[in-house]
Order: sequence, then structure tokens, then C-alpha cells
Amino acid sequence: MQFRRIKVLMLILFFLLDIFLLNWWRSGQVPSAQVTDANMDIITEMKKQKIQLPKFSTAVKYSRYIAAQRGDRHTMYLPAGIDIVNGTSINTVIARFKTSDILKDGTNTGSKINNPTAIAYSAGYHYNPILTADKRNSDRVYSQRIEGLPVISDNGIINFRYNSDKIPTGFTQTQLVNVEKLREARATITEEDAIIALYRYNEIGSGDELSKGYLSYDRSLTVNGYDIYLPVWAFEAYSGKEKYVLKINAFTGDNLSE
Repeated sequence: MQFRRIKVLMLILFFLLDIFLLNWWRSGQVPSAQVTDANMDIITEMKKQKIQLPKFSTAVKYSRYIAAQRGDRHTMYLPAGIDIVNGTSINTVIARFKTSDILKDGTNTGSKINNPTAIAYSAGYHYNPILTADKRNSDRVYSQRIEGLPVISDNGIINFRYNSDKIPTGFTQTQLVNVEKLREARATITEEDAIIALYRYNEIGSGDELSKGYLSYDRSLTVNGYDIYLPVWAFEAYSGKEKYVLKINAFTGDNLSE
């Protein structure tokens, strides 16, 4: 009988604790309507300053931390018919297309096919508009996709080089391998929230132009031979004659722009 009373008492205490925690949590929440109104006020302020914004999303996406290692150039997938230049890093491939195989459009090379898109896609890389837009030349960048998101670090990309005639002449490749998921996926801030964060951090100002945001993976630190990647919102910003990549931590909203 005594045991039953103790059991009932514990259930009541747990129930009361749940109610307390629920009320405490609710008291700290800002109504979504207030957040929406505040965001709209800031967006309106940005437009008044002639900041050119993309058509942004307010949808919540989910992501997680991941860990990955840098691939060895001797084990990377590489197309046939290219010359390899051994660089100083074992994790990087520097390749040159054979001049006799290159045509101006870069798509038909007679006995060889040196099509950047075909080479990248066959190795599992996809065109990266942010990294490409950041180039000061005609180079085009493709990156691996992990958990459905593009990689935006120096690792896990293929950078195709072009000459003055816009003919592809070769590429530099890095690769991420042994990818592991860390923790469960959780909600990220929205693209709209990331844009507002950039404005609050004074990363964009009057007359600037901002590209569409891309939820991407960027390297944060290295632990025991693994690089740790976190989701970031990445944008290309234009200010006069300058252009640069801006990044916001998609979990915390912190400014990661360099």
C-alpha cells in the first residue's frame, strides 16, 4: 500500500513538473506573428535603402552536423585522357586537358570528351552558383552534395579553369570521403532570417545587391582527422565593383562571413 502511495505521489509530481516546464517554455516564446511583423519591417527598411534582395523563402529546413575526411588523389574518380600535375598536397588533383583534344565549346573533343559538366556530374559534383559567382575570371566551380546540400569549402569541389578564349583547359579537384552524420537533424533558420542577420551585422548596406541564398555545408573545425561541417546560408553580395561570399550559421544565426 505504501509503495502505491509513493508511486501515485511521484506521478503527480512529474505531472506538475511538466506543467511548470511547459508554462516556462511558453513564457519565453515570441509569438510568430510578432516575429513576422518585425521581419517585414526590416525588409521594408532594406528596400528603402535600395538594397536589391532576391525572392527569398520563409520555409524552415532541417539539417545536421556532419564529419568527413579529405580524399587521397590516388583514389579519386578521374576521366581518361587528361594530364595529371602532381601538386604539393596529396588531397588535391591538378589536371590539364590535352590541347589537341579541346574545341572552343568544350563539349566535343574528337576522341576525348572534355565537357566540364559531364566530368563533374560523373564524379558526383554539381554546379555551384555561389562559388562560381565569386570568381574574378571565367572559372566554373562544381561541388559535392552531402545530405542534399552543396559543399562550399575548399574541399569537395572541382574548379574548372578557362583561358582567355573561354576554352576549358583543366581543373583542380578535392574530394570528401567517409562522411558520417553527427546528431539528429534539426530546424535551421530561414533564408529570410539569414538575410536579416546579414543586415544586422552590417554586411549589406545601401545600394548593395544580394543573390539567392543557398543552404550549404561549410567546414568549421578539424577533430581526429575528420573535418566537421555545419549548415550555413551562403549568399553572393555585390557592392559597387566588389563581390564576395557572405555566410550565416544556419543553426545559431551567427555571422561567419570573412
